[in-house]
Amino acid sequence: MLESELERIIEDQTAESTRKKTLARDDLARIRTVPDFALIVTGVRRCGKSTLLRQWAAGQGEKTLSLLFDDLRMTAFTADDFAVLDRIVDSRRPANLVFDEIQLVDGWERYVKLKLDQGYRVLVTGSNASMLSSELGTHLTGRHLDLELGPFSYREFLRFTGMEPSPESVLSYLERGGFPAYLETDEPEVLRQLVRDIVNRDIAVRHGTRDVRPLETLAAFLLANSGNRVTPSKLAGALGVKSPSTVLAWFDHFEKTYLVERLERFSDSAKSRALAPKKVYAVDTALPRVAASSRTRDAGRALETAVWREIKRKSGRLNYWADDMSECDFVWSDASGKFQALQVCLELGDENRGREFRGLLGAMRQLGLDEGTIVTLRQSDFACEDGRRIRIVPAHEWFAE
Repeated sequence: MLESELERIIEDQTAESTRKKTLARDDLARIRTVPDFALIVTGVRRCGKSTLLRQWAAGQGEKTLSLLFDDLRMTAFTADDFAVLDRIVDSRRPANLVFDEIQLVDGWERYVKLKLDQGYRVLVTGSNASMLSSELGTHLTGRHLDLELGPFSYREFLRFTGMEPSPESVLSYLERGGFPAYLETDEPEVLRQLVRDIVNRDIAVRHGTRDVRPLETLAAFLLANSGNRVTPSKLAGALGVKSPSTVLAWFDHFEKTYLVERLERFSDSAKSRALAPKKVYAVDTALPRVAASSRTRDAGRALETAVWREIKRKSGRLNYWADDMSECDFVWSDASGKFQALQVCLELGDENRGREFRGLLGAMRQLGLDEGTIVTLRQSDFACEDGRRIRIVPAHEWFAE
């Protein structure tokens, strides 16, 4: 590749990125660059990883050179052309290098290591199409930091849509989710194609699976059951697969693509956590309805999924709590190491108050907590039971905390 060609591509991409108006992500504040370490932005497809780094680069007072390798004009770029890129870097002397989809070129990790050794700050994203983003770091062992990005949070959804915090906007968020392309178009095929790409390109092709139908069925099942407990043995029977270990392997594949995630039951015993049933959560609240064609629009489960995503962004250890009689949706440790316990229900009434209180109080007793929280759609209230305080908070207020 000629140096003049690569220069022109960089200029064109820079001009194109500045023309696009995008929503500033909350995760911009989480970007930390450390000398000698590359930052790798991971996350599900189409959640805005590339946009996040473009926004970061635009906010730097120092020079940043950005290059998107997933460009038709970059098809001819090979490992030899890193020498050409290096001439441009040397002439421009940027402080920061942002490489999007650089893993499309063999030998990329050696070039990134070289630039780190030369004192540059390097930020990388990668598409699951050619390499699972969760595996990018294996090529930079000991030289990388990770930042996981997801679809829009509720706060970002409000800024994107112009809606105000309210129960109605929460319901809209649960219905439409947080994938930017879907919010821009309201075209369900955007989400359906996303899941198809994950099933076919990220899993089936990558792992040599010829019959994708069981994978498609499993994806639909997991998304439709966001917030529920799942066990590989029961899934194996439903999918017509002989071995639960096969289902477990497929589950691992879906988790590595960030489509879903398992949540373990709280226990101080690692063995107990491993053996207990896991709960599954979809990466986005719209996926169960659109991509999995779930017939039951369970707003309660969608709210639980949205709360899970919000806690996951901020917490350290996150689990659900359960005993033989009750369950608490989430227990986690915050940045200071202090545990918290929280229940989620769409509406708290006479028919479910005892169940919700029982699970929350059980978790609070075991963790030694004086206060717990119940997140609902609209209700704001307070209760004291067994000497422990229970806050009842509307979702739009809790998301803002």
